[in-house]
Amino acid sequence: MKKSEPLLKDWKSLYDAAMAFRKIEPWEWMKETDIFGVQNPQTGEIGYCCIMGELGEVLAIAVYLGTEGLEGYLKIRRGQIQHDDPDSLFIQNCLMLSFENRKLVQEDDREIINELGLKFRGKNAWPVFRRYEPGYFPWFLNRDEVLYMTNALQQATDICLRFKDDAKLLRAPEKNQYLIRVAEEKNGRISWKDEWRKPSLPEKKDQGFYKPVDEVRIQRFKKTVKSTPAIWEIDFFYAPTPVLHGERPFFPYAIMIIDHDTGFILDMHLAENRSYQKEFLEKFLNCIETTSVIPLEILARKEEAVKLLETYASRLNIKLSRVKKLQNIDHARREMAKHLRRL
Repeated sequence: MKKSEPLLKDWKSLYDAAMAFRKIEPWEWMKETDIFGVQNPQTGEIGYCCIMGELGEVLAIAVYLGTEGLEGYLKIRRGQIQHDDPDSLFIQNCLMLSFENRKLVQEDDREIINELGLKFRGKNAWPVFRRYEPGYFPWFLNRDEVLYMTNALQQATDICLRFKDDAKLLRAPEKNQYLIRVAEEKNGRISWKDEWRKPSLPEKKDQGFYKPVDEVRIQRFKKTVKSTPAIWEIDFFYAPTPVLHGERPFFPYAIMIIDHDTGFILDMHLAENRSYQKEFLEKFLNCIETTSVIPLEILARKEEAVKLLETYASRLNIKLSRVKKLQNIDHARREMAKHLRRL
């Protein structure tokens, strides 16, 4: 079902909230580490707000959605994922308002601005709203997101102004607590109050596709394919260029297998997000068939890749090692990104 489109009155409320937020310039006294939350009145989900702009380069507010969104932000902040790591682009789960120069404002944004009769001039003056979601190209907000972002901006303005007067406002009474603006509905009207809360436990994710072991294939490999000293690097990652399938562009998974010693790419394949695990296993097995090689060792970086491969690796007497870096795959990934940028 297609998400409902925002009404013009919804956009007006959102842009009004954005302009009020821009006027107070909270990045003048707030840092990116000054995190607080705003509850979504419709769903109860907490969005964790991060103010960006203390260096004057990017003026923005990100609302990280739920515990999953917060954990993605914290991984980057703690250095678990570096800012220059390509994966940092795909970990964000948030709504974002950034103030841009006119040339970065798309036609769809201008149409709404023109309909509202708004005028913006100067550097970092144009409000741009986007939904960031792992695996997808940054996209325009649907109606539910517009309504929540309006609430988030209004409450963020309140918190930022109070923090300006009281630097202890966000100092948590207990470890891992965040100040949350909580919505209460009384007599059909929403009021807001402060509460200190710890993030809820992250939802348990579906462990994904684990293909039943193909015993016939294993036995055929043992009879017809030789074990060799070869070492393979294997990984899957979001491709740097989105593809369009449906209304919203998405980033497909690139599956790559490279000979560790020679740097020769044995296989490279693009897979849709919903089927990448199945295709990852199939490409691994196909690689054994086409090369007639059972490698001595497989190097993988992701825990998910290790879990997908471990049964076959065990049955085929392949050493399966989890490593921090995959030198050849990282090089190929950089070259692929350079090539695509030149197109």
